[in-house]
Amino acid sequence: MLGIERRRETMNILQKQKSVWVSDLSKRFGVTEETIRRDLEKLEREGLIKRTYGGAVLNENIGIDLPFNVREITNIGAKQKIASKVAGLIEDGDTLMLDSSSTVLQLAKHIRQKSNITVITNSVSMLLELSNGENIRVISTGGDLRRSSLSFVGSLAERAIENYYVDKAIISCKAIHMANGILESNELEAHIKKLMVERAQKAYLLLDSTKFGKMSFVNITGFENIDGIFTEAKLSEEWEQFCRDNDIELIYSD
Repeated sequence: MLGIERRRETMNILQKQKSVWVSDLSKRFGVTEETIRRDLEKLEREGLIKRTYGGAVLNENIGIDLPFNVREITNIGAKQKIASKVAGLIEDGDTLMLDSSSTVLQLAKHIRQKSNITVITNSVSMLLELSNGENIRVISTGGDLRRSSLSFVGSLAERAIENYYVDKAIISCKAIHMANGILESNELEAHIKKLMVERAQKAYLLLDSTKFGKMSFVNITGFENIDGIFTEAKLSEEWEQFCRDNDIELIYSD
């Protein structure tokens, strides 16, 4: 296993367990403890973790923005299940706005099976995934490239989005909080998602269950602008009632 693959898997474990031990990772990957320590040092320099005696914990700073290549493989099973469920929402002839999140990216293979679809996106990865779709019109927002997220942001991207009105906006987020709304870790990304929601007849939020009740840096929008939430695991009764009270359809992928 390459070092980058090992570090990605380490981040995947941390997203689920919040902490890891050097000795456990050494046995799991079949490498020396010194190799694991070097991996953790690199992840700490990137601001993703905090090393502790004998291991490390996830850096849950509300402003941290994980690189796309880490987010892409984190909770991948849940994201694929969510995308498969959302695919039933998309109809032939739909116009869509899709954000640059790793969860929404999983929708690409399902969209390719539809006909006469128009996709407007700020995601470089989505553009590449849909580039061979014969029945799909793909419109890039253009703009300033954020390399960490492989997305276009800034005034050019915002003006492009403001030119269109679509049937559905499908986005994800960093966190969701009953009192503080739909949240993101980066202001530029948050504004793009906000504009997408405003330009759509219906807006849908895709997120795995680990993000409920969490906080992040900046608000995207309030719950009054969200028509449906897709997630993979059953939520608490409190969250289910909250969605009912706010006229939000809650759809489970499992």
